[in-house]
Amino acid sequence: MSKKVLAIFLSSFLFVSLASAASDLGVLQENGITGKTLSVGLNSSSTGNWYVGSISDSNIVSANIVSGNLIINALNSGSAKILACTDTQNSHCLEVNVVVSDSGSVLGAYTVVPHSPGSWVKSGPTVFYVDANGLIPVTTWQTFLNNGGKQNLIVPANAGDLALTLEAFMTKNDSRVK
Repeated sequence: MSKKVLAIFLSSFLFVSLASAASDLGVLQENGITGKTLSVGLNSSSTGNWYVGSISDSNIVSANIVSGNLIINALNSGSAKILACTDTQNSHCLEVNVVVSDSGSVLGAYTVVPHSPGSWVKSGPTVFYVDANGLIPVTTWQTFLNNGGKQNLIVPANAGDLALTLEAFMTKNDSRVK
């Protein structure tokens, strides 16, 4: 019953107690910056649907399911747990642990420069293409290959990359890829 997480994206839906949910579909760790949005692409589920089962701290993040993506909005510094479930009983869930920080707002904070446009970066299970306007999430391995991606060119994303604007999903032979 494994589910792959394909890509990373905003708001709120249904809140239920974390204690009653099972994270049998895996655990994912994501990092966000206050005011930014993350997207986690979700494969089709056995029920055909995904639901936000719960959010441990709605002051830190909000979340919603949009077109098969878990959209996470980083509201304030801190950490929160989100359960994305395939049923409304919260018995089959993906646990997403999110740590949100304020980039550059604390003493001793530093700025990390993002990778150059044309780079392929990876955060968690998600691969992105860096272009002049931000990050383009790649939804499938085939889309990655169709756009000239090569596994040996993927490097770990840094905080600078993750602070870039999240763009629309990459498509086959995407014109934004140079």
